[in-house]
Formats: sequence, structure tokens, C-alpha cells
Amino acid sequence: MKVDMTSMGGRARNDEDRAISTLRRRPVLRRDMLRMTRFSVFGAVIFISVLIFAVSLYVLNGRDTLIDPSKYQVVYLINGQAYFGKLQNVHGEYLVINSPYTAQTAPQQASDKEAEQATTLLRVRDQVYGPEDAMSIKSSQVVFWQNLRDDSKVTQALKSKQ
Repeated sequence: MKVDMTSMGGRARNDEDRAISTLRRRPVLRRDMLRMTRFSVFGAVIFISVLIFAVSLYVLNGRDTLIDPSKYQVVYLINGQAYFGKLQNVHGEYLVINSPYTAQTAPQQASDKEAEQATTLLRVRDQVYGPEDAMSIKSSQVVFWQNLRDDSKVTQALKSKQ
């Protein structure tokens, strides 16, 4: 049985030509895909950089606006201590409190032999070891801080001691 190669040869030749032209186009496709991948990676890096910059601006600017410089603040630490004073900053590794006070409870003798406790504010600089009138607290030791209202008893006591 003889097979007519002319009719198949034409088809085989077209398939062969297509295969060769596809092989020739593949490097072009690879280069185009590589360019698109590089462009996508570059765009993603730019987008992430802008996003990080925007978030850092929001965080850094948002923190300072919370401190009301006309008011006193209280800073609560993880060991249960609280310090009162003028909070200067909340950035970085340390918070700075100017004119810090701490609360101390002292038992008082009542007339009916029941001991009542009175809380007094002690200025930190008046301690026995003679510290300066500013205090730096490591931010990892701070649970939270708050602005104090002008009508609070602590604020009134601090103003009377100034």
C-alpha cells in the first residue's frame, strides 16, 4: 500500500513550520513575560513603600495629638505604680514625664481605733536619693497613660503643690 506523501507532506510541512515559528516566538514571549514580571515587582515594591510611609506618618502624628500639654497625665506601669505629671512624649523607647509625682498611702489613726488610709502625692525629686525633676520610663513598662481632667482631685492637688 502506497501512501501519497504529497498530500500529507503539505500538512506535515505546515505543522513543522508552525512548530518552528512557535519556537522562534517563545523567546519573545519569555522576554515579554520577564518584563511584565519585573514591572509588577517594581510596582508592588513602590506600593508597599508608599503604604509603609503613610502608616508611619499616621502613627507618629496621631500619638502627639493625644497629649494635651495644658493638662496633667497619669502613666500606669505594669508593676502597678502610677506616676502623675506632664508627659512630654510617647515616641521611641522612653516616655518622659516632667515634674513627676507618685501616690503614697499612709495609715492615719482614727478616733475609734480603725485605721483609715489617706493618699498623698509625693514629688519624685523630693525622694531621699535626690533625682532630677524629670523621669524617663521605658515604653515597654507602660500599660497605658491618660490625660487628667481639670476638675479631678489629682489635678487640683498637683496645681496646689506647684
